[in-house]
Amino acid sequence: MPMRKWRPQDLDASIETFRRSVHEIAAADYSPEELQAWAPEEADYSEWERRMDASQGWTFEINGKLGGFITTDAPGHIDLLYVHPDYQRMGVASALLELLVADAGVRGIHNLHTEASRTARPFFEQAGFRLVRTQNVTRNGVAFEQFVMERKPH
Repeated sequence: MPMRKWRPQDLDASIETFRRSVHEIAAADYSPEELQAWAPEEADYSEWERRMDASQGWTFEINGKLGGFITTDAPGHIDLLYVHPDYQRMGVASALLELLVADAGVRGIHNLHTEASRTARPFFEQAGFRLVRTQNVTRNGVAFEQFVMERKPH
């Protein structure tokens, strides 16, 4: 199975996947200024390490390479979900989300929520999430619109 628990040695590949995903996939939905504020050239490794240490995550590997990753940092909260541009539209995000949903279900967590980007919102809607509200957040001095979304059991 190409999915497994996220490990600290996945950090560099995760940061690369995040940066490339933002700059290549989300570029259609965001200005260059927004992209740079969201995923700066120089990653803050200590912040990434802290964030990942406080999370539970899984990776999807394709031919030994990180194709994508997903994390949850609180019961039912999806913090990060990114797919490497080389593996976009191959079911990576859907498989990772299904794994997280199954894991949450085993833990008795049935309500899931996230703050989606413009780019990710259609994916989450297709996966059964509904818009709760729109909010603004600031990253590196630039304001962003986020979509607070949730998925409840049917």
